[in-house]
Amino acid sequence: MFKKKPQIKNLSSLKSSERRKLADQVRKDYSIPEPQPDAPSHDQEGQPATQPQQTLTSIRNALLPDPTSAAKFTTTYGRNFTPVSGTIYVGAHPGQEERILWFQIGKDDRLIPTVYTLWQNPGLTPLLYVGDIVVGKLKGGADLFAPGLIEPHRGFDERAKKGSVIAVAGHKSDTVPRWVGTSSVDISALGDNPTGTAAEGLHWEGDELWAWSALNKGGMAAPESIDGWLGIMSGLEEEVEDLDIDDDGEGEQEGGGVALEHSTSDLKAANGNTAHDNDKQEEEEDVPTTKEVDDAFIEAFLYAVHNAKKTNPAEPHGFDLPIQPSYLISNMIQPHLRHQSPHYNIKKTSWKNAKKFIKHLDKAVLVKSKDRNGGETVILDIDFNDQKIKNFQPYPLPKPKVAETTEDGGGGSKAQDPGTDQSLGQKLTLQVVYRASSKLVPDLLSSKTQFYTSQQITTALKQYIEDNPDLVNESKKRYIKLNPFIANNILGSNSSTDDSKALAAGEIDRGTLNRRILEDDHLCIPHHILLRNEQTLESDSSLKPKAGPPPKVTLTIEKRGGNKVVTAIAGLEAFFINPQLIRPELQKKCAGSASVGQLVGGKPGMLEVQVQGDQRAVIEKEILGKRGVKPEWIEVVDKTKKKGKK
Repeated sequence: MFKKKPQIKNLSSLKSSERRKLADQVRKDYSIPEPQPDAPSHDQEGQPATQPQQTLTSIRNALLPDPTSAAKFTTTYGRNFTPVSGTIYVGAHPGQEERILWFQIGKDDRLIPTVYTLWQNPGLTPLLYVGDIVVGKLKGGADLFAPGLIEPHRGFDERAKKGSVIAVAGHKSDTVPRWVGTSSVDISALGDNPTGTAAEGLHWEGDELWAWSALNKGGMAAPESIDGWLGIMSGLEEEVEDLDIDDDGEGEQEGGGVALEHSTSDLKAANGNTAHDNDKQEEEEDVPTTKEVDDAFIEAFLYAVHNAKKTNPAEPHGFDLPIQPSYLISNMIQPHLRHQSPHYNIKKTSWKNAKKFIKHLDKAVLVKSKDRNGGETVILDIDFNDQKIKNFQPYPLPKPKVAETTEDGGGGSKAQDPGTDQSLGQKLTLQVVYRASSKLVPDLLSSKTQFYTSQQITTALKQYIEDNPDLVNESKKRYIKLNPFIANNILGSNSSTDDSKALAAGEIDRGTLNRRILEDDHLCIPHHILLRNEQTLESDSSLKPKAGPPPKVTLTIEKRGGNKVVTAIAGLEAFFINPQLIRPELQKKCAGSASVGQLVGGKPGMLEVQVQGDQRAVIEKEILGKRGVKPEWIEVVDKTKKKGKK
């Protein structure tokens, strides 16, 4: 549509109210849910302890940055060069220059995202996949034909209905949208032999909307990959992880049999990627037999139990029973294998999955297991007195290899060695301090700009009473007589019932007066600061407490992409934790796929880590606990629970 340069009139800034209205229209058109406030809790000082979370404002800013400008445009569309008019919306995401982010055509009020918006908002539209040759045709102005589509293993996105806005990516950079259009048919329901036009093109990387720049610099190059968009292989990778751990079937093809491996190779071929180098490397290694892999798994289990019994003398020797299949594989088996090699994984055993492996341990009378609802098998108990465990001789464990993989969405940076993760073993201290309002200065506290701890404020009140002995009620030492300062500046700050009673009595209990000062944010404005290791507020003048409630790490358990349960982790940055560095550790400990992407609705650079399954226990103990995050700083939001009837 914008193959030729459109005629764009002068830009004019949108009012804040107009921008918010447009952002809300986008949220409605693209089914972006409004964030739901969580029930407020309180900290030890009695202050609200809600955590920083995505808000309606942050979602609006992610879609339409502040400020946003608009301008009318005219162009032609289609083979008949039909005149078309509409509106473009220009804005700049943080750290970038102004670009055309949205456009609207004719009488259709719906806003269409440009590739710049899609690169910043993963998952906004359905993403379809084609070969790179097809991408080149699309960039030439061609429409998208159904036979050119590559259907991912998980199927087409259910949102790709007739008339919906869709994006297209090439098979090599399958997480980077390059083309935007509207679907001509219900793509989600396409059969095995699709024909005809699937979508009509509106905009693409390389057209005149992409090339527009306020500084006439031309278009901005696309990133190599973007976290948050699902690639062609995403569904298959998750299914493989599921089969590794939770597969419930009893057939020979269970846990990644012939049919699944065939699908994997087909998709890799469609994706233009080969595993030639990896295959060559594996051929150079000694490929173990199935029995050798089985024996290695049994030995790893015995090693894990023997080691736990040695380090934790009291039963259950540090194990949190019942033991989940994911914990068994990631925390007991994998760290204790003789060989850290791709050949030594659950799919290479004769059991194929964790369920059958647990059944084997039960049959060997090493554990007692139970099948739960949904087909999951857990370990209820371990026979710690079994002779195999008592007589087990530990063997040297190999040092794990650190894979060099690209972690960032922009491409290029390599995963760091876990040893360079500075958050491991850190000690965190949350300090709550207060700033005094003008009502307390200078009678009680000396400065409005200085920060005070609750103890300092209590001491200041005690000193104030000592300096004014006439305030003490001689018959009731615990009570303080009211003077104009206490009556007007402290008790007069609001009209509560307790204040009215104290004013009527002409006196107030010392402890009540102290709590009254600390709990009224009109008198003492709460701030917080998170101190790391040896940091102190007094020794480092560069540390600045922040207003509002302390931060929290949010663990959101929800279903995404259908019935797949995932755990999303947000708010790590406030605790000096790099989300990119914990992804490999999460993937290993949870024995499931993990990804890092921009937090939807969060500030640019605020990341969210997603890991497959309900992994709250592993994350709290194995990930956050080792990094100094206390349980009271973690908030779990379980969206998979069914709401009870009112």
